[in-house]
Amino acid sequence: MVTEELSYHDQVLSYVLALFDPYVTRMREKSMKPVQTYQATGITVTFDPNLCIHSAVCLKSLPAVFDTRRKPWIQVAAATVSQIASTIDKCPSRALKYVLEGREMSADEAKNGQAQTVTTIQLARDGPLLVSGAFVVIDENGVEMETTETAALCRCGATGNSPFCDGSHLTIRFVTKPKR
Repeated sequence: MVTEELSYHDQVLSYVLALFDPYVTRMREKSMKPVQTYQATGITVTFDPNLCIHSAVCLKSLPAVFDTRRKPWIQVAAATVSQIASTIDKCPSRALKYVLEGREMSADEAKNGQAQTVTTIQLARDGPLLVSGAFVVIDENGVEMETTETAALCRCGATGNSPFCDGSHLTIRFVTKPKR
C-alpha cells in the first residue's frame, strides 16, 4: 500500500476538521432563524439573525435603539429615522436593513447602490471576510447564490450558513494568526 505524506498545512487542517467535526455538523443541522421586523413611524427595520456576524456596530453606534439585554432588542421609536438609517448603513453583514415609509427605491437607486466599481475584501480581526462592491458568489454546483452589495464570508469553517458567516467564530473562539 502506498501512502502519501501530508504537508504540515494538510496535517493541521485535518486535525482542526476532526476536532470541530461534531460541532460543525450540529451547526449545519440548526434550523434557519426567522427574520425579525420592527416598525415605527417613518421606518421599518428588519434583522436577519442568519446573516449577523455579531460585530456589534449597531450596539455601539446607537445603544438607545439596539440593546440585546432588552426584549425586543430593537426599539425603533427610540431615535430618529435618520439616526437609525445611518447606523444600519454601517452594518457590515447587512443583517440589518430598513425601508423608509411611503418610499420605494427607484431602479436607478437600486442599481447605483449595488454597482460599485471597486470590490473590497476586508479581514475582520478574529472574524469573517467582509466583501463589498460588485461581486457574485457561486456555490460548488456552479449556481449563483443570492447576495446583496455586502457579504460576510466565513473564515473559521464553523458556520451553519456556508459560505456566509453566522457568528460561529465567537462560539469556537476563532483567532486570527498574527502577521509575521
